[in-house]
Formats: sequence, C-alpha cells, structure tokens
Amino acid sequence: MATAANPRKRLRSVSPASSVASGATSLRGSTPITVASSAVFAPGLFDKAAQYHAQHASSRPYKHCIIDELVSDALLLRVRREITTQLHFTPKETDIYKLHQTGDLLNISGLSSRDKEKLSALHSLRDSMYSSEFRAFITEICDCGPLSGLKQDMSINCYVKGSHLLTHDDVIGSRRVSYILYLPDPEDKDCEVEDEHGRNLGWDPAWGGALRLYEIDAKGAPKAEWNKVVPPAWNQLTFFVVQPGVSFHDVQEVVFDKPRLAISGWFHLPQKGEDGYIEGLQESLNLESSRAALADAAAAAAAGLGELPSPALKSISNFPQGIDRTYTALTQQDIEFLAATMNPKYLDVNTILKSRDEFVDLSLLELEGVLNDEFAAKLRQHIEELEKSPVPVSVSDAAKLESEWRLSRPPHKHRYLYIEPSRDAEPITPIQQLVAVVASQQFRKWLTSITGVGELTHSRVLARRFRQGLDYTLATTSLNPVDETGTAPIDDDGNALGGLLEGTICITPTIGWDEGEFGGYDLYMDDGTANDDQPEQNGSGPEHRDSDDDENDPAVYLSGSRSKRRKELEQLRAEAKISVSDAGSTATWEGQANVDELIDDSDDDAEAEESAGDSVLLTSQAKWNVLTIVYRDPGVLKFVKYVSQNAPGSRWDVTGEWKPTYNSREETAASDSD
Repeated sequence: MATAANPRKRLRSVSPASSVASGATSLRGSTPITVASSAVFAPGLFDKAAQYHAQHASSRPYKHCIIDELVSDALLLRVRREITTQLHFTPKETDIYKLHQTGDLLNISGLSSRDKEKLSALHSLRDSMYSSEFRAFITEICDCGPLSGLKQDMSINCYVKGSHLLTHDDVIGSRRVSYILYLPDPEDKDCEVEDEHGRNLGWDPAWGGALRLYEIDAKGAPKAEWNKVVPPAWNQLTFFVVQPGVSFHDVQEVVFDKPRLAISGWFHLPQKGEDGYIEGLQESLNLESSRAALADAAAAAAAGLGELPSPALKSISNFPQGIDRTYTALTQQDIEFLAATMNPKYLDVNTILKSRDEFVDLSLLELEGVLNDEFAAKLRQHIEELEKSPVPVSVSDAAKLESEWRLSRPPHKHRYLYIEPSRDAEPITPIQQLVAVVASQQFRKWLTSITGVGELTHSRVLARRFRQGLDYTLATTSLNPVDETGTAPIDDDGNALGGLLEGTICITPTIGWDEGEFGGYDLYMDDGTANDDQPEQNGSGPEHRDSDDDENDPAVYLSGSRSKRRKELEQLRAEAKISVSDAGSTATWEGQANVDELIDDSDDDAEAEESAGDSVLLTSQAKWNVLTIVYRDPGVLKFVKYVSQNAPGSRWDVTGEWKPTYNSREETAASDSD
C-alpha cells in the first residue's frame, strides 16, 4: 500500500482530486462574466497544455492530471479570505462522508449588490473556470469532448479533524470531469512542506486529508486498498474524467486539528442549446453505465474477484416445526450447549416469553450481558491481546501475520476484517467459538423462541473487526436478499417479499464510544421509499449530486446519542440558508458569525427536523457484550459508520442474518394477539 512522502522533505506539489466535492454547495450562472485570464490564472498556464496532456496520458492507476499552480496567488488568497470570513459552514454527515460545508449557494444570484461584492474574487474564479477558454484547455488535456458552460457545479467544503470521504467513482447524471482546487493556508507556520521553488504548500501530509486513487482488479471491482496517495497542497488542481467502474477514489481522514479547505466540482456534458449537445446522450450513457455495472459485477464474480464475504445467505437445515408458541422450542440439550457461552438469564423460559412479547411489539431487542461471565472474560482477554498486536492493514499484512482474519471487498461497499464459521476445523479461539455458536442450530432455535419468528431458511454469520482509520460498511437495504442460487423472493409486481432477522453481538472492549464521535456505530434508517417522488439513489453516495437534488437526500442522518442529535438538528437549520457575514464580523469554521439571512426558511426548519428525526430508526453504539436483534423490513438502510483514526480501539462484533419464511412473521403477530 502506498504511503505519503516524508512530510519534512521538499515535495513536488501533487494535488488531491475531484471527487472530494462531496455534494457541498453550487455556484451556478447562466451568463459567465468576462474575466481576463491574465488576472486570474497563473502566467503561461495555457501554454502547457501539451505537457499536461502527456502527464494525463501516462498517469496511473487511471488517467488524471495535476496542475501545481493554477491561479494567481493574489486572487486565490482573496478567494480564501472571502470563504473563511463571509460564508457559513455547517457540519454534515452520512454513511459515506463527514465534513463541514457552506449553505446552498444556488441562489447566489439573488444576493444584493453589497453582498455580491463580498464574494467578488470567488465569482471571478468561478466564471474563469467555466469560461470557454478554460473548458477548451481541460478538453485538450483529457480528450473528453466538449464541456458545458451553462451547467456550473462548484462546491466549497472544509474537512476538519475526523472528516473523511469513503470510496466511490463519482458517476452520476451528466458529470464528465471531476476537479478539486486546494486552499490550505499557505502562511501556516506549522507546515514545513515546500515545493521545489521553496513555496509553502500549506499542508503537511502527516495531517491526513489526502486523495487516494484505487486500481481495479476488473472493471467495477476496485482493489481492497488504494495504490496512489495525493496530499493536499496550496493552489493545486487535480482533475480526471469520470469513468463508471474505474475512477474509484476516497479522501483520507483528517487526523490533525487543521481545516482542509477546497473548491471542487464537476464539468458536465453540454446542455441543450450549447455547442456539442447531443439529444439523449446523457440518458443513453446512464443506461449504458447501469447495464455495464451489472455485466462488470458478473464478470468480476466469474473471475473470482467478486464481493467478499459473499452477500448470499446459505440454505440451512431446520429443526421440526409445529412449535408451541406458549413455551420454548429449546430442549435441555440445547440449553446446556448454549449455556457454555450464553448468560443463563436469557435461556430462562420466563425471560424468553417476556422478550418475545417485546419483540413482537417493537421488532427490536437489546440484551445486555448476553454472554456468561466466564466466557465473556476469556473473550475479552483474547480481544485485548489482539488490540495490542500489529493491526493487519492489507491483504499481505494479514498473510504475514498468519492471521485468521480476511479482508472484505470491494471498498466502495465495505472494508473490514472478518472470520466465517468453519464446517471442517474445530473452533480454537474464543471468537471462533462464538461464531460457531451463533451459526449453530441451537442458536437459531433460541432466536425463533425469543422472537416468535417461526422458520429460518437461510443464514450468514460473520465475526468482524473494524479497524481505526480504515473500516466501515456503506448503506445497503435488505431488499431482495439473495440466496446461494442468486434468486430472491418477489411478489407478482416484482416487489421484494419479507425482511431479515438480524442479530449482532457487539464485543468491543474499549470505552468512549457513547457519543458517536469516533463512528463505529450500527445505524438503521428509513430509505425514503415510502415517498413515491423519492429519486433512486446512486452507489456513488448521497453527497454526489447536483445541488438541485440535495433536499431529496434520504441518506443524510443524525449520528450519535440522543443528546447529540438535538445539537445536530439545530445545525441542520442552517443548511438551506445562504449566509454572508456583515462587514467587520469574523466567521469561524463552525460558522459562528453574524449573518444576513437571505432566505425565509422557517417552514424548512420544521420539515428538516421532522424528516431527520423520523429517518433514523436505531443507532447502536459500539459496546461490550450486548446483543441487538432486529427484524429489518425491505428498504431499511443499514451501515456501520467509518471508525475514526482517533477511536479508542477497533469495533468488534459477531453478526448474523437469517431469512425467515415470509409468512412466519405475520403468523407470529397474529397468533400472539389471539
């Protein structure tokens, strides 16, 4: 795995890339202002098109280009000053990113002349970057065809300590070229990194925040680890053509208390009325991309490069049915088997029946201390020893350590270490033993007893380790859970039938996770499919959209504890506002400034609060010895939030998914109500 260069040595300025835009704000104008290029861009920039074309053609892992000095330093310093003193930043978080961003600047044309003057340098930069001259320059370098000057999609965001953006390919809508222009502080005395000309680059690679590019094993199948690291640097522009299934990248977590500021966005395909516009091209490319993604996934699987662990649920042999629902299906032998690991409290018939009533009402159980004291102590000691050992970061690291853990893939869906139950080898370590128990028939019988779900036909069980600064799962639904034959149950209209019974024993021994600051929590949320007007979400992440679609984003959620959610609800209120500070005031990175409210959005505040509160169904923080059982309906999103580099340790769990027969849930509710 590639690493950044020594941060104390002089570096050639190599820039971070486009995707970082992370759905922040949009500056859009229909008639670009005429700006003299000599007053905006670095001297001689356009004379270097052939040089940059050659750099682009030879770049790896996919074609990209880095311009070390894009803009006049004088202008860019003005732009940075305007952004940091005149614009309002708000924290925002989803499964794929965590960052600060300004309010929506789509309505910037509605600013008063006085407020427009406060952003004059930013306007000049925007208009110059979308001018015909600069677009032709980008086209010549990338051989990407004509680009739109009407659809201007420029974003401003700030990554502070803990901020990150996970793996995706930036494919959505009419995007053609992604770009990012970095604005770290070139006068930061804490930074000792310089380019070959002695310029302070404003950012130390040791602070994180680097762009990381991924090579692919096959189209649509990025390798589990990145292979190129591009650290931020003052006045650098990085850009690349958006390629479905190829242009995978992420942004490393910022690990130092410094703001990583950037302007980023996309050049789009020509729009109707522009030179180069082709009727139906965007729709055709989108359809072709969707079809290609399916074909690529099939080809990758056939080549042995498919998803690991397999998402398919395997068929399981079941115990006899005809259970007496007034009692328990467990035999004395079953209880003795489970008692070797489980707390006897949860094997007691009265506890089982009481818990079943609760589950029927809530579709949720949280059972603290589910493992007995003796086994829990042995398991805890084992995990704490693993925490002290070198953490396997890559596939090769795991092999060198002769680890029992494997690395999941692909990273645009998830990354974590995992163990599957073995049908052949006897479980040796406490984690292997717990996996074997959760995968056992006895545990399934206990599940049906304590939940009232009558029959489980397919299952998948894993132990997982989510390492600091590396691991996560992105939001997925239980929609159409396939079995090992690749089939999924649907009704006559093609809709998914039923849901999944899911159980996760969280076995994280470290403390300090309660507020959700370090991630590592399990989150369930409504995906918004109940709203017929809700747009279909793209795998590239909720932040990767034109700002027109921001208000339709179902994957914006409130993370952490209940006490923290109230604060985040208050922060959400600023997101629909364009905020420009009054003369003489000082805006901070938290956006605490005196501002002119340019939009009356009091109705939006209440709507945003209601939507945010309703979307999160369950947040389960990393804990020790707690089993959470959920009946997950089709369409409910679930993910494990990225674990911060600053987390107190890894998140550990043993998790299982079981597919019930699709009438058993309804039958249980009906019989229990009789």
